[in-house]
Amino acid sequence: MIKSEQQKNKTIKMIAELQEKKKTVHKSAIGSIESLIGQLESELREYEQLKKGEYTLPTNITFVELLKNITKVRISKGLSQQDLANLLGISKQQINRYEEHDYQNVSIIKINEILIALGLSISLEIMKNKVA
Repeated sequence: MIKSEQQKNKTIKMIAELQEKKKTVHKSAIGSIESLIGQLESELREYEQLKKGEYTLPTNITFVELLKNITKVRISKGLSQQDLANLLGISKQQINRYEEHDYQNVSIIKINEILIALGLSISLEIMKNKVA
């Protein structure tokens, strides 16, 4: 997933390089290169859709799914990593580290602060798991 303008620009450059490489490789490798280009183009389209604010966080998702979607919410709100860092009073590098791991190692208190900064709140429902 593309998480910043810098990553977007690197992805565009990589697609161009792969298009050029496709002209010089053996036919047997073209399929793999085209597959990679397709994946990168898909990530670009997703990022551009998010930048347009065309993302709604699903309701009734698990906490892990919520964590995986925080970056999408940030992007769709038009906030850079630096913007979010400023709202939270932390460094951009810290936001980058959080997003690198989809917020997996961030405390629930910090997650709540981040969601508030993004204009969201959460409601938790504790459900009993069935034991086999």
